[in-house]
Amino acid sequence: MKHAAINAFYIDSVAKTTEKITSDIFPKLRNDADYIWLQLDLNSAETKRLVESLHENEIITTALTREDSRPRLAVYPDELLLVVRGVNLIKGEKPENMISVRILATKNMVITCQKKSLNAIKSLVTDMEQNKAPKTTGDFIVRLNERLVFNMSEVMEDIEEAAISMEEMVLDDAGDDDERKDELYNLRRQIIQLKRFLLPQRDALNKLQIEKTNWMTTKQQLRLREVSDYLMRYLEMLEAARELASVSQETLINRSNEQINSRMYLLSIITALFLPLSFFTGLLGVNLAGIPRAENHYAFGFFVLILLVIVAFQFWFFRKNKWL
Repeated sequence: MKHAAINAFYIDSVAKTTEKITSDIFPKLRNDADYIWLQLDLNSAETKRLVESLHENEIITTALTREDSRPRLAVYPDELLLVVRGVNLIKGEKPENMISVRILATKNMVITCQKKSLNAIKSLVTDMEQNKAPKTTGDFIVRLNERLVFNMSEVMEDIEEAAISMEEMVLDDAGDDDERKDELYNLRRQIIQLKRFLLPQRDALNKLQIEKTNWMTTKQQLRLREVSDYLMRYLEMLEAARELASVSQETLINRSNEQINSRMYLLSIITALFLPLSFFTGLLGVNLAGIPRAENHYAFGFFVLILLVIVAFQFWFFRKNKWL
């Protein structure tokens, strides 16, 4: 059975050192500004029990351990609950399948819960091991959100570049249209999935900038404003990419409709040309006696000539009316 705790650290704010601890016994705080970071694995069956032992509020424990959750923020005077997401940078997985991080923070403790590995969390673990930990829990929340958002830059730029590239190919009529349609569909689906989580995450970060706690400083909230501005820029990039993809898709649909209309028009012209010919050949093809000039050896030749004249007249009539 997996252990609930992936990592546990004690951060000494005075000595500026970090030490690993166990999740079973937490040391007493040596200084008022010291804090403990507990990183939990949601894949472990022990996680919920451990969270419940650390916190009595059922609403908060449920939010930390539930299967799926959208970004949100709940602020109390002495603690806050923050749920955020980061792009999935695991090899072989899709970036839009964003990974959730649930954070419960007080002045002297931070609990984070996750199901999959996130580069932002990994970098914080590295900071802890190198004694470069955030000074306070407020700094911890700011640094985590900074790295979650900054790690999205490459994915957002790739999406923007893909939308521009597809638009150019569609306008240049390069490649297979059916293949382009599939690519545009996948791109729009990717954008929708990202915006589904980034929009409430932006709202949560904006709310965190104005909500008051007993331990987050104004400077930390200003840093969060910068993070929120970056997130807003990424959302604008996604919206621009979505519009480009929509225009490209509409262009492909219009081109496809034009091709269908052109083919249907050609078939209509061919049908119109052969309709009178079919009528006369059908009329003279019935197996009844008394067909005029049936005994004349030149009757068939005259009949063919009449049909050619009819076709020529139709062709002239269509060209005169600019139907051809």
